[in-house]
Amino acid sequence: MGEKNSSNQLTIVLGITCVVLAVIIVLMASNIIPTLDSNREAKLVNVGLGARDMGQTSNDRILRIEGYVCNVGIETAYKTRLHVVSDYAAGGNAIDTYIDIGIGNGGVIYGGDSTKVSIDIPYSADAALGSWTLTPIWSNTP
Repeated sequence: MGEKNSSNQLTIVLGITCVVLAVIIVLMASNIIPTLDSNREAKLVNVGLGARDMGQTSNDRILRIEGYVCNVGIETAYKTRLHVVSDYAAGGNAIDTYIDIGIGNGGVIYGGDSTKVSIDIPYSADAALGSWTLTPIWSNTP
């Protein structure tokens, strides 16, 4: 009786293992789980990247941007920049600029890597900022 129970448990464990391995193989084949030789293009995402209008707490009219931009792809992202657009609370455009990010003058972020962003962008006028967007921009070719 004990051997039959043990045999059934082994069969269940082997069956579950086979199903899990089959799912992993399908995910790797469809490039959902990247492998070392997969060709997954660079994709930059903001991680904890945010901005604060420092003009609301001091006399300095500065939009402070802090956080990380991560490349969740396998391939390298080139010419990486952050497009920053901000509007005044009362209306009208306050900031529309590009900030170079990444390693070196070419702005490189390797696949699976990230770069820290910490920058102050001054703006003019005595009005508070109402909204902003932070969009990573890159090229897949050097």
